[in-house]
Amino acid sequence: MIDRIKLWIRGWGHDKGTKLVALVLATITWYAIQPAISFESTLSDIPVRVLMDAGWAVLEQSASAADVHFRGSREGVRYLDQEQLEIVVDARGLAYADSISLPLELRSVRSPPGVRPIHIRPAEVTLSIDQEDDVELPVRVVIQGNPPEGYEVESFRAVPERVTVSGPRQRLGTIDAIRTVPIDMEGRLQSFKLRVGLVAPSRAWTARMEPERVEVEIDLVERSSTLALDDVRVYALFGAEIAPAVQLHPTHAQVKLVGRLDLLDELTRRDIRLYVDVSGMRPGERQSLPILAHLPNRVRLDQVQPDNVLVTLATTPSESEHEE
Repeated sequence: MIDRIKLWIRGWGHDKGTKLVALVLATITWYAIQPAISFESTLSDIPVRVLMDAGWAVLEQSASAADVHFRGSREGVRYLDQEQLEIVVDARGLAYADSISLPLELRSVRSPPGVRPIHIRPAEVTLSIDQEDDVELPVRVVIQGNPPEGYEVESFRAVPERVTVSGPRQRLGTIDAIRTVPIDMEGRLQSFKLRVGLVAPSRAWTARMEPERVEVEIDLVERSSTLALDDVRVYALFGAEIAPAVQLHPTHAQVKLVGRLDLLDELTRRDIRLYVDVSGMRPGERQSLPILAHLPNRVRLDQVQPDNVLVTLATTPSESEHEE
């Protein structure tokens, strides 16, 4: 050791000026960058994950999350995201007892580049250990909020409908289903599929789920109402040629419309146009033709009575009521 010190002193004796300049520059650089890497922030509820040997699981865990104080660059600290962070405690290879305590070390924090942990609270986690088992459980879809007015959820299902859950044997018997993360229905106007994660059955013990995500299919329908109207006028629709005299029997019909309640409330008779298409008939002909309807968007014809009209065309033009 003494020989190494002597060699360092001899080395320092050569080209002292250059080395002194380098030392001064290094000191200046350190002080210059210190403000840029000294931003700090504390994030709470960072998950604590315990690694166990095969066949064993955590029955109880004194802390499923911890608070970590970070230091780093301005950008690194500003964009810290809880989803990027994790504290991993390795309990593999230990002699398992009813209860064991493990330290939460700074090196156990998984964090992105540009920041480093400088303090963890709490400083340790206490575990109760149990043998691991697995069970197959149904997936329960969780829906949050409601679709816009006039729409409703008709059905929903998860694919697959059941998942395998592994965890401490004493805890698996206390759960009956695995829930999805909440699916927000705000602003949804049509049926959709979404791949979502599953929520752990408890934060006090660790469960593994296979698969970890499921596909949820949700069917949306417009909430329908009905509107019945009597004595709606029936018109005749002609082609571009001069229209002959036309007789319709009957001249009015009853209709039943289906649509959203708010649309039906705003509907007037002027918005409904019933007609028969006589463009294929020739003067002097008589036919029974179906009644057709032109309606506003999102309103449909459910029923019309009668559903046909007897149409008679004269052999000479007339100014009878018709629709071009």
